[in-house]
Amino acid sequence: MRQETAGVTEALIESAKKEFLEYGFHNANLRRISADSGVSTNSIYTRFGDKSGLFDAVVRPAADGLMQIYLASISEASECGSAQTAADMGSSGTDMVLKYIYDNLDAFRLIFCKSAGTEYERYFDKLAETEEKYYKVFAEQYSRNGRRVSDFFIHVVCRSGWQYIYEVVSHDIPYEEAKEFMECIRQFNYAGWNCILN
Repeated sequence: MRQETAGVTEALIESAKKEFLEYGFHNANLRRISADSGVSTNSIYTRFGDKSGLFDAVVRPAADGLMQIYLASISEASECGSAQTAADMGSSGTDMVLKYIYDNLDAFRLIFCKSAGTEYERYFDKLAETEEKYYKVFAEQYSRNGRRVSDFFIHVVCRSGWQYIYEVVSHDIPYEEAKEFMECIRQFNYAGWNCILN
């Protein structure tokens, strides 16, 4: 009985993912998901509550996983005590984040591009806000000669950093090309921060 239930839930999630990818959250239709999965709409309501609950079931594992990887990476870099080490750790953290996103690409297409009307439409903002908090500490720790980096500058830079990720996902850039692109961005940002921090 449990295996049958697990199979039904899996079929529903797969059908829902296809539906949300094609139509977005707002225009997705539970009847189409029901027809595609062979599961009644009543079963959808029983298992997930509503369309929001179903969207959540599709994307939450990937969303939570990325947040854990990202928080661990940025937290470790902020405590290392060296600007160069922090930059190197930031680079390897970016690699891990990009790989994780591409390993869960459909979920992140949904989160970044199709989540309007769900709690995930602010996921991008949460990532940027988290980065902003750590970058303020980083700028304060490593700026030289009395330089002060404005909070607004950090805010825009951190949002831009996640915008790069959004762009490669939303434009269906292949993983290897995305890696090359992010390496260029890293070099660009490294030179910029060196100049800003003096």
